[in-house]
Amino acid sequence: MSIGPHAMTDTAHPVFSTLTADQYRAARQEGAVVVLAGAGTGKTSTLVAGICDRIERRHMPPHRLLAVTFTNKAAREMRERIALALDYDRTPKWVGTFHAHACRMLRRDPGIASLRPRFDILTTDDSLRILRRLMKAEMRSNGPETVDDATADLLRKRARRLIHHISGLKDRLVLPEEAWAHRPARPVAEMTEEDWILCEAIRLYPIYQEALRRANAADFGDLLLYPTRAMMSDETYRREWASRFDAVMVDEFQDVNLAQYRWLRLLSQDHGEFFGVGDDAQSIYGWRGADIGYIRNFLAAFPGGRMIALERNFRSTGVILEAANAIIALDPDRLPKTLYTEAGAGQPIEILACKDGANEALRLAREIGRRAAEGVAWHDMAVLYRFNFLSRVIEEQLLAHRIPYVLVGDTGFWQRGAVRDGLAYLRLMESAESRQSDEAFRRVVNLPARGVGAKTLARIEQAAEEQGVSLFVAAEQMQGQGSAMARLHAFLATIRAVALGEDLMLGERIEMLLQRVGYSDMLRRLGEEGLDPLQNLHELISIAGNFATSEALFDHAALGAGAPGDGLDGRVRLMTIHGAKGLEFRHVFLVGWENTLFPQFSEGKDANEERRLAYVALTRARERVTISWAIKRGNRWNEASCFIDEIPTPCMIEGSLRQAGGNGEGPR
Repeated sequence: MSIGPHAMTDTAHPVFSTLTADQYRAARQEGAVVVLAGAGTGKTSTLVAGICDRIERRHMPPHRLLAVTFTNKAAREMRERIALALDYDRTPKWVGTFHAHACRMLRRDPGIASLRPRFDILTTDDSLRILRRLMKAEMRSNGPETVDDATADLLRKRARRLIHHISGLKDRLVLPEEAWAHRPARPVAEMTEEDWILCEAIRLYPIYQEALRRANAADFGDLLLYPTRAMMSDETYRREWASRFDAVMVDEFQDVNLAQYRWLRLLSQDHGEFFGVGDDAQSIYGWRGADIGYIRNFLAAFPGGRMIALERNFRSTGVILEAANAIIALDPDRLPKTLYTEAGAGQPIEILACKDGANEALRLAREIGRRAAEGVAWHDMAVLYRFNFLSRVIEEQLLAHRIPYVLVGDTGFWQRGAVRDGLAYLRLMESAESRQSDEAFRRVVNLPARGVGAKTLARIEQAAEEQGVSLFVAAEQMQGQGSAMARLHAFLATIRAVALGEDLMLGERIEMLLQRVGYSDMLRRLGEEGLDPLQNLHELISIAGNFATSEALFDHAALGAGAPGDGLDGRVRLMTIHGAKGLEFRHVFLVGWENTLFPQFSEGKDANEERRLAYVALTRARERVTISWAIKRGNRWNEASCFIDEIPTPCMIEGSLRQAGGNGEGPR
């Protein structure tokens, strides 16, 4: 129940009036505390109330509170809720993601990472491009001058695995010069393919990092790596930053990796005011470095700390919670917590055994159409799966039944090609003299086509290296005849000319540049295929108008802030279970729950992470859950997932969906 305002003689603020007694107690707890907030138990409300309590009752200045999230969306929501509870001028200024906060630290002292002021922040695609270029250069020095298509494709796939390992080293606070000590410990004869990939990543890590330094660029791993290592080795530097804050508050504490954990501890260890909100039962990111041990061992790491469990669920029905509790109860290392609701039992979970994947998709589409006809909005339904490949056959049936859907987790706004091209043109215009613009030059020198082939680009690269200048400057100085060279020099001159228009707003400069170099016309000539990229460019130009400097826009883009206009209303959501974490829907369809797909076990993986994934999947639903599995998928015969067997029998009803048949037409 809510505690009501009568219980708050010392904190009479409306933000507390809707809290339960446990939420209220957690929000007001002083010192080191972790709020063990089960799915749907109001963790964000509790965290916001905790921030307001420190400002209202304990009179901490808002600018001395550090609030940390994992996503920009969560940071925006937190800022908005604090602003509603207090006033905008009393909202803490340090509310943001780990990377946004660490970026502010590195911007102030770039020398700790051997960077210069105004360094670039690389996206994953940027990092992959640089690594592939280094790998190609090594191949050319040891063999043929050119790289064929098959080899290029192999390089792309290998680069992704290498970047994953390099990022993992940075997340474990390993500097390039220390990497060799982290090679696989097993004998060479017993090393796996992934061990060899790790060895190659360790060898390339210093080379890759030197390329970043020369480009005056940092990747996401660097943003936390270097400030954290600086705080570990320089007590004066650590105290300078730690003394800025009276309390450190963090969301989704179960998902922190080593770098994030050490960063939090180093900033909070002097005052001891640490407030973490999380749920070990929802720790599903071990594959990307999250360490569940930090939340489970919190009381040992913080002597005198408190752990307060939130167990009342405000989202799901009793049946859904009973099923989720039963599955997670078999994790022997879980922190004690049992979810309950006062909203009633609700409808049983439907278990649907299908003859194959196509039959599963057909029956799913028909059931979604039927529920829509009964009044359930499209956007209130979601289809969740363990692996992306499962979506293809489902998409086909949704299209056939004319059901609107969206693949959530598709390319984000700032990763879309036209947006990256627009930003690359801006970087080239702003930093033509600096090698910091080299990646931008490589990206757009032939967009639109100007006849600059691999040989010409190699000559430009060689000249830039020999003269110690940027690719842009080297290209300007290059002599030659022919239409290709004329087009190249015209392109460079255009960029120089637009760069002189400093009296224009940032968005206007981008728009003019893309028009003058022919990029906008290139998209228009694509007809219907160019409509989406053009729309993305218009969005970029509009967003750029909100920034005073290009550097602020580059930071905003690199840190992945969402763009307006990306709403998903009116469509059924299709996404992975990982992608659905933190979301909720009225009706949830869980597909592919068979023994060969889910749970999915691999060497070195925490087996119970799959169990926690099942718990997360079930607790996305507010009203109804449907679980389906295929007796045969492709050429493989299956049995139902063990997780289905663990759901209490009274919570389930089998085969409740209508069997496939008829002409397969859906709602019109």
